[in-house]
Amino acid sequence: MTSVVQVWSRTGTTLTPELRFGADAGNYGTENGYAALSGSAEAFDYNVFGNQFNTSGSGPNDDHSNSLEGVNAGAKLNDWASLRLRARHDHSVTGVQNEWNFNGDPLLPPDLDQRARQNNFLGSLELAITGPSGWQHRLSGFDYTLHRTNEDGINQGNRITPFGNQDFQFHNVNLFNRAGFEYQGIYQERSWANTTFGYEFEDETGTTGNLPFPSHGLRRNHAVFGQQILSFERLSFIAGGRFVHNESFGNKFVPRGSVTLLALKGGQFFSGTRVLLSYATGIKEPSFAESFGNGGGFPTLPNPFLKPEETRAFEAGFNQNFRTNYAFSAVYFNDLFRNKIDFNFDQTCFCQGQYININEALAHGAEVQFNARPLSRISVNTSYTYTSTQVLKEPFAFDPILSTGAPLIRRPKHSATLLTTYLGGRWGADLAGSYVGRRADSDFFGLNINHTPGYVLVNTGGWFAINKRITAYANIENLLNRFYEEVTGYPALGINFRAGMRFRVGGD
Repeated sequence: MTSVVQVWSRTGTTLTPELRFGADAGNYGTENGYAALSGSAEAFDYNVFGNQFNTSGSGPNDDHSNSLEGVNAGAKLNDWASLRLRARHDHSVTGVQNEWNFNGDPLLPPDLDQRARQNNFLGSLELAITGPSGWQHRLSGFDYTLHRTNEDGINQGNRITPFGNQDFQFHNVNLFNRAGFEYQGIYQERSWANTTFGYEFEDETGTTGNLPFPSHGLRRNHAVFGQQILSFERLSFIAGGRFVHNESFGNKFVPRGSVTLLALKGGQFFSGTRVLLSYATGIKEPSFAESFGNGGGFPTLPNPFLKPEETRAFEAGFNQNFRTNYAFSAVYFNDLFRNKIDFNFDQTCFCQGQYININEALAHGAEVQFNARPLSRISVNTSYTYTSTQVLKEPFAFDPILSTGAPLIRRPKHSATLLTTYLGGRWGADLAGSYVGRRADSDFFGLNINHTPGYVLVNTGGWFAINKRITAYANIENLLNRFYEEVTGYPALGINFRAGMRFRVGGD
């Protein structure tokens, strides 16, 4: 609820078609191959790409295979209009060990037969129009399909915990489709003023649950949004909001705004001090299983009145530049999470349940960053984050670690990163380190696991340009070969390396 990931694919630019391809391999049976063909011809450009990744993992039933293909093609219709098609498909198969190894102690045997499969497609068609006089328009249609199955066909009978055997036969499906269209307009009123506004319609349909009793749901959602940017010599202001009408939870408005002030222009050493303030709200809609329920041996009742989970985020900080090659920043953040969704058992029989809005939580802390370029080819970036979290309301907690007053699980109080990079004319290298502190966690099986230990992770990599069209590269992760877990019971890989070569043929 507090971050967004956006992925862009490369656009072809060369008049001569350019083929880029390569492959790498390493331990744990890891193999990776990729290729892309791109270029442009008069009013057209294209980029067609593919990737295949395989690994056997670090133990039984820990393999993973992923295939990906995609295209990014555009056409300039005239001086003021262009059309662009983007499509991306991926298919993966993954072994699911489930939790079994707790800080090096294999308290349970891994699940040997559970498999997860995904088959996804994402596509869009966009018409962009420039003008007249400071206007830009973008009209796009999109379609996203996710097919995910998780299946366990054998009851091993040996994954025994204080709560009994934890290996069950099941066949779970999640079949979703999101399709719709969006209009976005941008108007540049002045050199210091910019307005963005738009409308989005989305049709969501999905089937989720355990066969043969999955549930089906449908949502048709509308949203309007707007944003105003004002940028003066020393002051910048951004204000915006989004109004959503969702067939599951009704209407919701989420505003946000930020202010940046150049407090001191500074001189040769103190080369600029900026103060930052921001306030934002956000929502996360209920999943289909939470809103529409699920059948089976332990049914989940639908809840048509379920509200979205909400967050309120506040940040205040500053950036300080030193000369032109050093910078320091610090920020305080305060996030409040409300209407968090939890499962409520039927108290009369404990044979069914329903998701409801009940929980609240708080996370606040500070982050500092220091970026330096002591030499033209060397950069050093480091950061430290302190995060304090607390469960404010959780009446249905079935484990003390989830109860009111406890910290949020899997949120480290202390974390830090360090990245040193050398970028030369023919070769480059980096050395990265990260620290993640101890955090609350649980096995939820009665094994008395209440935390995940902290760890230090060191990675390194480098590349060498044999010539302008051939490059060799290598990467080593977990260089110190430390045992660590991001989530308790799920051990990460030990020291692992990959090395390979990439080639470029054609192009300008």
